[in-house]
Amino acid sequence: MASGLEGRAALVTGGASGIGEAVVRRLAADGARVLFTDIDETAGRRVAECAPETIRFLRADATDAADAGRSVAAALAAFGRLDIAINNVGNFGAGDAVGVGIEDTPLAAWDNTLRQCLTSCMLGMKYALPPMLAAGSGSIVNIASLAGIRVTPYASYAYHAAKAGVVHLSEAAAVLYAARGIRVNVVAPGLTLTPNVASAMPESVRESLVREFHPSQRMVAPAEIADAVVWAASDGARATGLVIPVDGGWSAR
Repeated sequence: MASGLEGRAALVTGGASGIGEAVVRRLAADGARVLFTDIDETAGRRVAECAPETIRFLRADATDAADAGRSVAAALAAFGRLDIAINNVGNFGAGDAVGVGIEDTPLAAWDNTLRQCLTSCMLGMKYALPPMLAAGSGSIVNIASLAGIRVTPYASYAYHAAKAGVVHLSEAAAVLYAARGIRVNVVAPGLTLTPNVASAMPESVRESLVREFHPSQRMVAPAEIADAVVWAASDGARATGLVIPVDGGWSAR
């Protein structure tokens, strides 16, 4: 079944690996033209080489306002339009750690995580919205986390707060921009088997977490996240304000 993305122009942040890479590849496979950004230039060029006729890479930092603006400008220069923006960047910032109480959390660590997760999302929206508003249409999908809607001992306080912020920022934008033709949705991954997770977390630990949280008894694949993102981004969805968990049933507990 066609996704309705043929000929559409998309911008994806953090697209050089993991969930972002899966999203880039799926968008391109469904006929979209994609410009993606990342700070990892080697990995970014590798992904772009898989489909050079439809995928372009720009080294840019999604947490930097100038780079965020430059990314949108590059997409407009390459494609002449911007239909879809996927704000995927978001992780623990430098110095942030699981198991550290609020009373012991360094302010710098808190700021770093909020910048990685929430500010990067706001900047992506800030610069993508003007051309979308001028066109009278656009679709934004922001990547949050189950930690933004459920409490888990395996996320920091800053990460919980930042991802919850992504959810509510997106819901506010969905409501306030709906009449102007802009759709905003959220995809909230559960435990996802990205290459980084596979290399950093022993299989025994992964299996233990899955038993604790995922009724499906398996981790989510990045391609499953991409499926949800592409559906939400497509014209066929016609949805806005949704928070879509892709989590092996975790959010239903």
